[in-house]
Amino acid sequence: MSVSTRDLAVVTRFSGRLFWRDRTALSTSVTLFLGLGIGLPFMMDKIRAGHPEFLLDQHLGVLAMVLTLATFSQIAVTLTARRDQLLLKRMRTTGLSDRAILGGEIGNLVVQGTLLTAVVSVSLYALTSLPVPRDPLLYLVFVVAGAAVLCLLGAAFTAIVPRTELAAVMAMPVFFLAGVGAGGFGPILEILPGWVRTVLGLLPTGAVVEAAQAAYAADGTFAGDLRAAAVPALKLAVWAAIGLFAVSRWFRWDTRKP
Repeated sequence: MSVSTRDLAVVTRFSGRLFWRDRTALSTSVTLFLGLGIGLPFMMDKIRAGHPEFLLDQHLGVLAMVLTLATFSQIAVTLTARRDQLLLKRMRTTGLSDRAILGGEIGNLVVQGTLLTAVVSVSLYALTSLPVPRDPLLYLVFVVAGAAVLCLLGAAFTAIVPRTELAAVMAMPVFFLAGVGAGGFGPILEILPGWVRTVLGLLPTGAVVEAAQAAYAADGTFAGDLRAAAVPALKLAVWAAIGLFAVSRWFRWDTRKP
């Protein structure tokens, strides 16, 4: 079943309007994204001035956390609420395809997450010693791809969420694991066993951080960037396949019958 570009755009705009009118989404997603994304690296830069490599690690670790919050957690809450309010069921009766409905919801949050990442990054370039990435295109591509995969996994995750009130709480372990694996909580990762670090590195956020590090590497080349992007791209592709399979198999459009 193909996806109409027009239908996809309609759902994306509709989701965007609802998103910016939702005070809860704005406080938990936008405010936390900007507050943590800018505030923590800015504070670390003042505490450990003159250590740009430390600041970069902190920035990418926090970015992995807040991107998870704005994509995986947010779409889990959004789709669960739409399902429980029977809005998803009503949207299907309008002639919109299932792919257009889910694609529009995902597209909206990918756009929001990418724009928020841009605001955070530009703010840190201006306020701290964080350098501009040598390969901004590689950085952008993996932020967008990572946000899309996280949204897809968040949509699949709603299958195990019984009701809206529990969605954010149930998604918190993913937020925590993403933060630990990417270094957003500081050097916690260094004291964990090697196999745990390996497992956490397989997360989608780990792939985004790995590619971003290559984008920031001062001595990189185009060919080197392609080689460095191969493994993270493979990780995201595997997670995307898992997400697509889970959504097609277990995603629920209606409330669970008693």
